[in-house]
Amino acid sequence: MSSEPIRVGIGPRIGSRRMGGPTGVRAQVVSSRQLTPTTHAIELEKPKSFMFRPTQFTFLQLLTAAGVDVRPMSLATSPTRRHLEYAVRLSESFYKRAFAALRPGDEVAVFGPIGDFVLNEKRPAVLIAGGIGVTPLKGMAEYAADRALPIPIRLVYSNGSEDEIVYRDELAALERQNTRFRVIHTLTGTAAPTWQAATGRVDRTLLRQAARNLANPVYYVSGTPRMVVGMWRLLREEGVPEDDIQVEVFRGYSQD
Repeated sequence: MSSEPIRVGIGPRIGSRRMGGPTGVRAQVVSSRQLTPTTHAIELEKPKSFMFRPTQFTFLQLLTAAGVDVRPMSLATSPTRRHLEYAVRLSESFYKRAFAALRPGDEVAVFGPIGDFVLNEKRPAVLIAGGIGVTPLKGMAEYAADRALPIPIRLVYSNGSEDEIVYRDELAALERQNTRFRVIHTLTGTAAPTWQAATGRVDRTLLRQAARNLANPVYYVSGTPRMVVGMWRLLREEGVPEDDIQVEVFRGYSQD
């Protein structure tokens, strides 16, 4: 596997000239698996030189049926873990199809890390996710568990159905590993009679439940543009200061 620096033209245009994009490295796929009926994950060998904070995003470059394509992708794992991980909601786009077709030994290009959607290690955290938006928040929870951070962390996690809960087993394992971490699930679709958690969209009741007994928490919201905007407005109505709300928007959530 090659680890020499490579570059991709993803920077903004100034006139007719494109600024250079971030430097990147090549990485090999070590695993590729279906997470739910509509989501897929890959793990990459982490280059020794690659460092990131919990948890930034990168650009991931793939060879698709339509040619080389590069997209911003949140890292779905902690820097304390052995591999880099990404997960997507599947669609018929060339990029998503190429992502799901990756197999161990295939090579991709990773550019970054980028961004300041990063866990504050000294303050309690309320993580709020919709669907595949859980990916960076899973990485934050892993980091807190692996580093034994002395901060309480609550994850409010919304999905349409029980079989679409991404990383359900991994999140349950993190609850066992870290007694300061707790997941509050809710389903927006029809729930089975055996479902014992909440139903409906994330609302004031769930947010207050998550923040109960937390002193001055930071709120991290990750999901579709509509979900993120709705949560931001709800948190502001609840009196949460703007500076205490961090957001990560997943554009092209299912189509791109």
